[in-house]
Amino acid sequence: MLKHACMIVVLILGTADLLSAQAVRGRLLDASSAEPVAGALIVLLDADGAEVTSTVTSARGTYLLRAPGAGVFRLRAERIGFQNSLSNDITLLANETVTEELTASSSAIVLPVLAVESETECRVRPEEGYATYVVWEEARKALEITERTAAAHRFEAVTYQRHVNMWGEALERGDVQFVSYAGRHSWRSVSLEELEEHGYAREAEEGTYFYGPDAEVLLSDQFLDSHCFRYRPGGDDRAVGLAFEPLRTDGDRVDVAGVLWLDGETSRLRTLEFTYTGVEPPTHLGTGPGPYGKVVFDQLPGGGWIVREWWIRTPIGSRDRGVQTYVTYAQQGGRVNRTERLGAARNDMRPVPSVYGPPPSADSSGTP
Repeated sequence: MLKHACMIVVLILGTADLLSAQAVRGRLLDASSAEPVAGALIVLLDADGAEVTSTVTSARGTYLLRAPGAGVFRLRAERIGFQNSLSNDITLLANETVTEELTASSSAIVLPVLAVESETECRVRPEEGYATYVVWEEARKALEITERTAAAHRFEAVTYQRHVNMWGEALERGDVQFVSYAGRHSWRSVSLEELEEHGYAREAEEGTYFYGPDAEVLLSDQFLDSHCFRYRPGGDDRAVGLAFEPLRTDGDRVDVAGVLWLDGETSRLRTLEFTYTGVEPPTHLGTGPGPYGKVVFDQLPGGGWIVREWWIRTPIGSRDRGVQTYVTYAQQGGRVNRTERLGAARNDMRPVPSVYGPPPSADSSGTP
């Protein structure tokens, strides 16, 4: 039996002592409307331009960043779908809190809907090609905002295991479990060190465990150096993709290849779809792909971004449908139902509008 391991980690966050730290706080406002900008990434840079720390603006456009010591800093505002903006120098004295109102650029990013053939060449680093770089920068913003949002929230979610066909139609209800976790999305991989050593699948006595790449993995130098990227145009819905694949195959080591899909008009990250390399297709079971997975991203009302839904399908058998035999899959996944910011009033959980409801029904997704 093939399985996927989904790890849930709860982090206990302590209270920082604001009286003994340097900090920058303020609001981010739109350059055209002067309205607060929610869900943007604010990055604190040191005098050399290196990133020190970052945070996501609240629904009111506010932010708070703590510096490790006195010095000269700058702030960079990264807003999905728009050009970045940079503040002037900010001098922080010891134990000082400075208020800085930032202006977010209103110049929209235009994602390349079509690229010349040379731009679809697979490149080791996304920045090595114009089209791949533009798409990667918007995907990177969304992945980093997703990580920061998770660190500041508590979630209630439902996880499940069931059998489905290759169209995602449920063959049974399966097992459903309601879970709560804080400080990290429940969609997460194992450590980078373990992935580097053993790959994205691990044999165990009870079966094979498959792991998918989470935001931390996708943003890591290890992943960027071991995979190449190419621009991939979408279909009629104006989706724009950033495809990735491993640079090499090492014997029986299982790796991942996939696509990050963005909205071509808003630059918002929609989904991550991935398959596994180094795994034999289940031809003996019938028509259908090998193990594959999907992650769906969504924006919260307060501006942050979360992993809204996720699943991995692994082939387990076959069924007849008319004159053709198709693969059946064990699907393990989950989705977020409600969320709240850490430190909020007790029982202040808010439904996620696009997700709230009964345990998830099977989707009708096709092969990635």
